[in-house]
Amino acid sequence: MWEWLEGRAFRTFLAVVEEGSFSRAAERLGYVQSTVTTQIRQLEEAAGRRLFDRLPRGVEPTEAGRKLALYARRFLELGEELAGELQEEGEPRGAVRLQVLESFAAGHLWGPLRRFMELYPGIDLRIETGFQQETVEAVRSRGTELGLVPRDPERPDLRFDALFEDELVWAAVPGVASRLERGGYDGLGGCRVVGFGPGCLYTAEAESLLGIHGAAVRTRAEFSSPDMIRQALLSGWGAAYVPRSTIRGELERGELAAVTALGSRPLTHGLISSRHRELTRAGEMLRRFLVETFRGLQT
Repeated sequence: MWEWLEGRAFRTFLAVVEEGSFSRAAERLGYVQSTVTTQIRQLEEAAGRRLFDRLPRGVEPTEAGRKLALYARRFLELGEELAGELQEEGEPRGAVRLQVLESFAAGHLWGPLRRFMELYPGIDLRIETGFQQETVEAVRSRGTELGLVPRDPERPDLRFDALFEDELVWAAVPGVASRLERGGYDGLGGCRVVGFGPGCLYTAEAESLLGIHGAAVRTRAEFSSPDMIRQALLSGWGAAYVPRSTIRGELERGELAAVTALGSRPLTHGLISSRHRELTRAGEMLRRFLVETFRGLQT
């Protein structure tokens, strides 16, 4: 039933999955929307299953659609890997998908990635964001080739390449930090705690510490971006448990202060990849480049 299919149909299907919309997928691919609709209808006819549920605003994949997405990605990866192998002697080409934590990418990744793209213009980088567990699952399910996470997940099926040493610290504006230095975790009980929410490793670590020390936090505030958390801290809203590197400039300028009385915890950001499949040529080149770049920065 799949004999007529080609990579273009799977690429269209994955664009709809990722964009959650036929119109946005069409815009991304440079198609008219009717082309996307026709290709998805043909896929559904071949599968004998509905692949998307239509929502008031957009679409989302059905269970069958989610299963097909795994195989569609593998199909396209194999095609890109084959193209890379056939061009082994020439300029590196192909695509590599990298999933990263937004706060790390914003502060540390864009410079190295820009240099990589200048060195290898034939490699197509596809960057997505996700928290640690989301990235682990994306690598394991082939949703992404490489993942950048804040801590080694210590899984036997994943390889971990350490990139960057950091530490988690409690931080606030100097006035709030001084009160917390005197009151310790008891002082946090009357303070607002700012973070990304339960999906974030930093927030989970903070909640664990609050529970261990019996700190009854007055209220919490969750934000979706590191810039919003930084601005919340600078406005005096409360305290946050964040990597020191993400607020280094504010600490050096005295706009924020680390609360030493609350302690800190080491953090090692690194790349993860599956041990059960080889990286594509483009993926291996990106892995090696990032490892060498970050290790060079810390020597």
